[in-house]
Amino acid sequence: MAALTSALAVTHTAGAFQTALNRRACGGETSRGVVCVARASARAQSALAGVSRPGRVVFSERRNAEGGGIRATARPRDAFSSDAGAWRGEAQRCDAAAAASEGDASGESASASRATVTPVVNKGKLQTRVVSALCLGAFGLFVTCTGGWVWAVWMAGASYLSAKEYFTMVPNMTSELPHPPPKWACDVSVIVCTLFCLVLQACGARTGALVMSVLGAFGVVAFLLTTKQDEPHFSQYTAALFGIVYCGALPAFWVKLRALAFSESATVAVGASGSRFVEAWPSILGGPEAWTTGLIVTVITVSCIIASDVGAYAFGKTFGRTQLIKISPNKTVEGALGGLLCTMLTAFGLRQLFGWHAGAVQTIVLGALVFFAAVAGDLMESVMKRNAGMKDSGDIIPGHGGFLDRFDSYMFTGVSVYFYIVTVMPYWFVGMVL
Repeated sequence: MAALTSALAVTHTAGAFQTALNRRACGGETSRGVVCVARASARAQSALAGVSRPGRVVFSERRNAEGGGIRATARPRDAFSSDAGAWRGEAQRCDAAAAASEGDASGESASASRATVTPVVNKGKLQTRVVSALCLGAFGLFVTCTGGWVWAVWMAGASYLSAKEYFTMVPNMTSELPHPPPKWACDVSVIVCTLFCLVLQACGARTGALVMSVLGAFGVVAFLLTTKQDEPHFSQYTAALFGIVYCGALPAFWVKLRALAFSESATVAVGASGSRFVEAWPSILGGPEAWTTGLIVTVITVSCIIASDVGAYAFGKTFGRTQLIKISPNKTVEGALGGLLCTMLTAFGLRQLFGWHAGAVQTIVLGALVFFAAVAGDLMESVMKRNAGMKDSGDIIPGHGGFLDRFDSYMFTGVSVYFYIVTVMPYWFVGMVL
């Protein structure tokens, strides 16, 4: 029975061989003949896959001095594996070769066919992303303009969600962290990260209060890791410390940035700004006096982050050709340059709108700083997700994924802009206007 099946398969394939040779004799294209042969090969191998095979038909293209011909040869069974999966793999490869050859016969190369494929856009998901972004933007604008404890509570919630997702990813980083912190240590770290913004607001946004809170929190977690385990590991301390700083201390600087309104040395004389937008601000929302340095800089920074994302996406999709970095394959150099340009233009435009007293060059440098800080936060979160084997850090935001997926660009921007405002810009204000 096996011999009869093999003979039938060879006979079935011979017709394809003859068709290929006839096409060649009539001036047809060789690739069409190869298609017939490849498809016949797949059918023959599929027919032989379910029976005991004493031999195997091998299809090969042999060219002679006159232009070649196509020949089938038989090889003994012991030259090949009898595994049915190997035969099916051969059939799949033959089908792939046939599809590629059909593309060549129609005048298109395989690479050209791939280049002309248009990705399908999920309109439903895109609409969900837009609606979620608009809702978050409206709520963020409200809490930003309100300031005070409303802003501090919002940032505390952001710290909580970020820490929750970070300490969820940590146990999945098995290759990087073979000994992650235990669950109770992660829960304690999430709690202390949430408290930083509230403690900072209660202490008048003083830097000393934040430093002592961070050191004290890590001291408590480190003490518990040492005393509550029979065999603690150093990687547990490092993962906990990074999480406390990354998800707790860094977001707290947004509270300090917004609170610059309460610093006499950083308060802008809004009455002399000459901004029609600021002067027309309704009194029910605080009047022109509400637009202090803290509010102006916070709005500019958040707007620059949004402009960075939108600009990088638009320029990358339109002009993107050169990969920026391997850890994030979708980012391009062209997209990064577009994002940088958009952030600087946004910072300069909002300076004109608000009548901010900072110089033009100072503001443009501020926009560039925001861009690089946002990209750094984005890339760091990409590394964490890759090490954890996760596509998204969570699913709390419809259409976007986790909260950390959206907030990663804000991690380093708050602290960077704060120290730029209070340490670098004052020197530019003295005796020069740029």
